[in-house]
Amino acid sequence: MCTLQYFVGGCITVKKKITLLVFLILGLILLGGCASTGEVTKITGKVTEPTCKDVEVPYEIQEEYMKTEYYTERVPYTDKECESKDLIYSITDFKKDYEICNQKGDVCHDRIIGICSNREYYCMDKTISCSLNLNNLDNEVGVWSVNFNFYEIGNNNNVAGVKTNSNSLYPQTSQKFSQSVRITSEGIAGNANKEYTCTYDVASIPTKQVCRDVIKYQDIQRERQVTAYRPVTKYRSEKKCE
Repeated sequence: MCTLQYFVGGCITVKKKITLLVFLILGLILLGGCASTGEVTKITGKVTEPTCKDVEVPYEIQEEYMKTEYYTERVPYTDKECESKDLIYSITDFKKDYEICNQKGDVCHDRIIGICSNREYYCMDKTISCSLNLNNLDNEVGVWSVNFNFYEIGNNNNVAGVKTNSNSLYPQTSQKFSQSVRITSEGIAGNANKEYTCTYDVASIPTKQVCRDVIKYQDIQRERQVTAYRPVTKYRSEKKCE
């Protein structure tokens, strides 16, 4: 008796069913074998290995180091500045002390019966003296020199003489300076028979050194240690493959 089953629109026996099943299984095995064989070929195929080596590669860093730095510093210092100054003084009581005739002469202009009726006297020898007081107002001792100039009144060109007097004065003291001149001549028109006056000038004034402390500046070279940086090339090993 034949058992009927429907397969693809027909009736197939059990024997035929078994045969068809075997063929299906073999087909699946063949397909699976082909796929596996292709994959193995792909994996076990020839592979080229890369060639690698170590190379030294340069690179730059900033290296810290200490260096000596020179610089100029403006430094104050104390110095003495001195200058020469005249001593302080004053002059008082300047005057012509006297003008005296030491010797006279005469001349007769008219005579009556041998007797001189018109006699004129004149000076043949004269002394003039002038003086002043010099006051040292300073705190230093000093020597002053004073010139006395004697000349005819009204005629500065007729100089009878120039005399100098020098004296040393202690601080805060006074001293009299004086000089005189003697004039001799002949006749009424002689210099001794003229009127004189005098003037003075201080020929020499003592000085002193006046010093004071002043702040000055000078440039001094100094040095210091500072941190600096410089470029340094170094190398590191890297693997390079080709």
